Amino acid sequence: MKRILLFFIFSLLISCEDIIYPDLVTNDPILVVDAWVNNLEEEQIIKLSKTQGYLNNAPLTPALGAEVNVLDGDGNIFSFQDMGDGNYKWTPTNDFGTLGDIGTQFYLSINYDGKNIISSSSLNRTSTIDSVNFVRGQIPSESYYAEFWSREEKGVGDAYWIKAYKNGEKLATSQDIITCIDAGASSEGAIIDGIPFIPPIRRSITRFEQDDENNLLSPYEKGDSLYVEIHSITYEAFDFLNKVSIQINRPGGFSELFAISLSNSPTNLVVSNDSSYPVVGFFCISAVDGHGNVLDDVEIEKIERYGREW
Repeated sequence: MKRILLFFIFSLLISCEDIIYPDLVTNDPILVVDAWVNNLEEEQIIKLSKTQGYLNNAPLTPALGAEVNVLDGDGNIFSFQDMGDGNYKWTPTNDFGTLGDIGTQFYLSINYDGKNIISSSSLNRTSTIDSVNFVRGQIPSESYYAEFWSREEKGVGDAYWIKAYKNGEKLATSQDIITCIDAGASSEGAIIDGIPFIPPIRRSITRFEQDDENNLLSPYEKGDSLYVEIHSITYEAFDFLNKVSIQINRPGGFSELFAISLSNSPTNLVVSNDSSYPVVGFFCISAVDGHGNVLDDVEIEKIERYGREW
């Protein structure tokens, strides 16, 4: 009897597997503000676009005709030029080589569609990268991994976003959103301060890929270059990036039944003249320090001489 009952349940589960095509509600587009700028002496870009349907894979619709400015606490105004493609650009000048100094408070002002979108961000200190090293990896054999070394400044509460560029291309998958508080804490409550970044953080720039037969490939090969940056961010930006990572890194399958529901990540943007006007995105200004290396013959000789390995 028990076998018959189990067979009946199994058959029922199989027969209930149907493909469905949900009729998703289409809402009016929402303004998206991508305002991540820094204090490097280079062009700064703020991107404005509009949201689209969940199943719409077309390129994003740019938001054109906006007036975009960043202001500092001393009253200086940095005007971003509309490039006609949703990008708004500020170029360093003789008067302003960069957007500002550590400790300065900055304010974003966007006038678009009769609305004034505002936000603020402090330019916090960052951590200096001492070196970027390649080391021997264990899997697969004769492979090369990488790590960076940086001693985090003393003083609790610094937040960072680590970015890596392999052969000039940014590592930009959902797995590459690398953030931490101080030297490696994953939340504000933990204290790991004033020491070198902990191994999971300094080694996070090593990403593994597989070939067509699911065999692990060496993350780095002879001739590869690697450049690493540490961006200072506010705690609000740290929280935003963590929530974005959760939203876009969806494993799929049965586990989605227990996953966090899809939703807009928190924003620090405010519409000053219409609280009902929807807007998403974030504004943050960062101090940046960077360092690079190349896996050449000299670097390989160092690896062999000093036995660098994980």
